Amino acid sequence: MASLDLMSAGMNSVRQGQYRASTAAAEIARVGTQSDPAASQAVPLQPATDKPAATTAVDSNRPVNLVDSMVELQQGRREVEAGASVIDTASEVLGTLLDVTA
Repeated sequence: MASLDLMSAGMNSVRQGQYRASTAAAEIARVGTQSDPAASQAVPLQPATDKPAATTAVDSNRPVNLVDSMVELQQGRREVEAGASVIDTASEVLGTLLDVTA
């Protein structure tokens, strides 16, 4: 059904936007920290399960470009908003279809 495909696309957009925003936020938070050689090989853990949150090591020795990170954060926000709008529209279309067929 087309409306379910739209909901799936909207959810994917929200997930990608959240990932983009969280990555940019981590970069922004890293601006004020000192380089730690041990942290360059660290894999962050999920707070609830203490399992690795990622399969790749964190590259904390890379320089941070604050402007690019802020732009990425805003792009992530817009991507989440667009995905939410797609989900809302798909929900309205599905509701209308159910009303018409009932």
